[in-house]
Amino acid sequence: MFLDYILERLYLEIIPVISIKGFTLVELMIVVAIIGILAAIAIPAYQNYTTRAQISEALNMASAFKADLLAVYGTSGACPTSPVDFGLDSSGTINSKYVQSVGINTTYSGALCAFDFTFQSTGMNASVAGKTLTFAMMSYSGNGSAQWECASTQIRQLYLPTICKGI
Repeated sequence: MFLDYILERLYLEIIPVISIKGFTLVELMIVVAIIGILAAIAIPAYQNYTTRAQISEALNMASAFKADLLAVYGTSGACPTSPVDFGLDSSGTINSKYVQSVGINTTYSGALCAFDFTFQSTGMNASVAGKTLTFAMMSYSGNGSAQWECASTQIRQLYLPTICKGI
């Protein structure tokens, strides 16, 4: 009898008090709102990151083209006149994921020699698609070293590498 009494109390009074509850609609809405706010911050930051990564490909390529330009300038005292001097075809087309072509820039103010990287028009962030980034040799020391400048009038400063900012 005593055992029956305890079991009856257990099933009628104690177990119903210990019930498992789910999440309320308000709690779920709060979680969705927090995820939305985090996504609103993260997506633009990621787009800036990918744009800067696309531009950095040109920066990495620039070191090889700087060496070629210095070799031509050091031996002849004149700037390259076409992309052929860089070992490219006459149009300057490159087989690259983000950079479409390299061209000679003869209009960069104050530069001894300059070359432009033109970015692909497709598969790129719209902020850099089809735009150019210029590398200019501003002075030549005569011993194979030079002072370089990096700039773009078409690409926002936000996306340019730190060595190109403020120019």
